[in-house]
Amino acid sequence: MGTPPARYGLLGYPLGHSLSPQIHQRLMALAGIAGTYELLAIPLEEITGRLPEFLQAFDGLNVTIPHKQVVKASLEEIDPLAEQIGAVNTISCPAQGRISGYNTDLEGFLSDAPELSGRRVLILGAGGVCRTLAFAAGLKGATQIRFLVRHAQKAQPLAETIAAAFPACGVDVTTDPSTCFSPEQPTPRADRWVLLNGTPAGMWPHTGSVPVPDELLDHVQAVYDTIYNPFATRLVLRAQSRGIPAKGGLGMLVSQALLAQRIWNPSAAFPADAKDSVLSGLTAEIYRQSPLTLVLMGFMGSGKSRVGRELSAKTGWPLVDLDHWIEEKAGCTIPEIFAAEGEAAFRDLERQSLDEVLSTRRCQILATGGGALLSEAAQAILYSHPALVIYLDASLEMIEQRVGDGSGRPLIAGQDRDRLVQLYDSRRPIYRSLADFVVNADLPLEYKLDSIIATLGLGGETP
Repeated sequence: MGTPPARYGLLGYPLGHSLSPQIHQRLMALAGIAGTYELLAIPLEEITGRLPEFLQAFDGLNVTIPHKQVVKASLEEIDPLAEQIGAVNTISCPAQGRISGYNTDLEGFLSDAPELSGRRVLILGAGGVCRTLAFAAGLKGATQIRFLVRHAQKAQPLAETIAAAFPACGVDVTTDPSTCFSPEQPTPRADRWVLLNGTPAGMWPHTGSVPVPDELLDHVQAVYDTIYNPFATRLVLRAQSRGIPAKGGLGMLVSQALLAQRIWNPSAAFPADAKDSVLSGLTAEIYRQSPLTLVLMGFMGSGKSRVGRELSAKTGWPLVDLDHWIEEKAGCTIPEIFAAEGEAAFRDLERQSLDEVLSTRRCQILATGGGALLSEAAQAILYSHPALVIYLDASLEMIEQRVGDGSGRPLIAGQDRDRLVQLYDSRRPIYRSLADFVVNADLPLEYKLDSIIATLGLGGETP
């Protein structure tokens, strides 16, 4: 008889749509390791009693919330780094040998993180992942670590732990984002914060959430969001639209998994591009498990319908044109609705249709009319569904070329240029405030498509 396949698993509760099985199976395939990987959703009150059976039955375990601290007591030895951090996320339980606990989260984060040495680091939250982020910042030589939280008293113990571990680093806690910058003067680039998000704000399906006000981003030099679902959160997209280097946590997730596999299989040969190879197939799985709508927004004539059609063709995601949806629902054209019932009635129908389209939980592209998202009621509908907003920002000169005399466009048909300019000037600031990602609509079509696909990780297989 040959050696039985290795058995690995993830302990946590709840586990939801975990990507760990796909990641580890792919890593094992790349290294020629015969093994399985299972999800073990065990409530906190059961973990102490059941952990011995898992340590006996499995060759290796990953550990996630809420078990990273409680499993320590059942292990025979703990790696010094895991001991210092106070959390174990990887357990090696060989048939012959000591049961040992490690922390691969920190090194996994550092392999994917922005530069932290000599930087001011602003950490959003004070939960388990924030502990890892703070230790990473301290170990890399950050000059200041500040925790931005909702409840200061909950963050104080962690802040004191970090301050004691890294006495040369200034550590403090605040509940007010405005204490992180001076509104009267710009922050010099070298003094801007490296922003690390350890909160769940922006995680699917609540993709409309963002953990900090937009004005804080003007005082940030880099952003790392530990959320990986969606691939690019609203925080990441808004930072990128300001020219700030920003990324989500998918690379950290794969890196810590690769480190765990190296602990479990020290003699295995993983290819040099193992991380990139695994990453290339994960974004499609994320969108398959957690579908969302990409909402194309912009002024009339900005090219939403055309970009939507081409984006649909490249990604395989179906396109919904909101104006066409409304016309089919009403049984007449939009100009006819305006003529018969007026703009107010049309906007009511538009909002109903927006809610209907967004309620279909699938990956899709939605091209909206120029005024579809302007009202607070429409924005409330938008943020109640998993969706991200792409603003096609066209210049007034380009708009004028495309709309011509305004035929078929009820808001400007038969009126002079001043009406078009007034609408454009009044709507553009609203578009920008709503946008998660801004695309220059004056640029060639292929550039716009490539930018959207790369930024949102849409290059994988159709979900």
